[in-house]
Amino acid sequence: MRGSIQSVSAYKRLIVMIMLSGLFTVQAFSQVPDSTRLPQKTEAPILQPFPDSMFTFNVTKPIPKRAGLYSACLPGLGQLYNKQYWKAGLVYVGAAVVTGFTVKNYQDYNKYRKIYIGMIDSNPETPNTYNNYTVDDVKFLRDGFRKYLEYSILSAGLGYMINILDAFISAHLTCFDMNKDISFHTMPVLNNNNQLGLQISFCIK
Repeated sequence: MRGSIQSVSAYKRLIVMIMLSGLFTVQAFSQVPDSTRLPQKTEAPILQPFPDSMFTFNVTKPIPKRAGLYSACLPGLGQLYNKQYWKAGLVYVGAAVVTGFTVKNYQDYNKYRKIYIGMIDSNPETPNTYNNYTVDDVKFLRDGFRKYLEYSILSAGLGYMINILDAFISAHLTCFDMNKDISFHTMPVLNNNNQLGLQISFCIK
């Protein structure tokens, strides 16, 4: 009887051990992370470079045609493109001076033109506020300021063309090779008849 009781208790211990081992196994499997819940790595977006634009100023070697086009669209812009900021300042100062002279000469020309028209008008009711001036004096002043106005307009056009040429040529000179291997020398020489001359040598190493 005692042997049967011991066998039953041993059997119960075995069952308890099996149940405990199964419980630990379930907990171990439950702690395995789910692969579907792992954070997925997202690749960083590749930034596409901006396409080449005609309004590009951050360049090492300016393009002459582009520099001339900039100055044609807006005086001084080509000089800014060439990174010659002091030239751009001169362009703007010159443009302001020429514009001021043009406006002043136009106002004076328009004023004396109206006075001259009022003096030669046959209408006696037209007031003459410039009694100290004769008709010839007013005509002389009108023609003089008209000539100054034309000069101002010509100066503005000439300055505009110089502004374009300067930007174009300066961009060309920026790309010019200034290597030390290029040399240009002049030296006095004597020819076979003992006559003094000048020799010019151009050497590319």
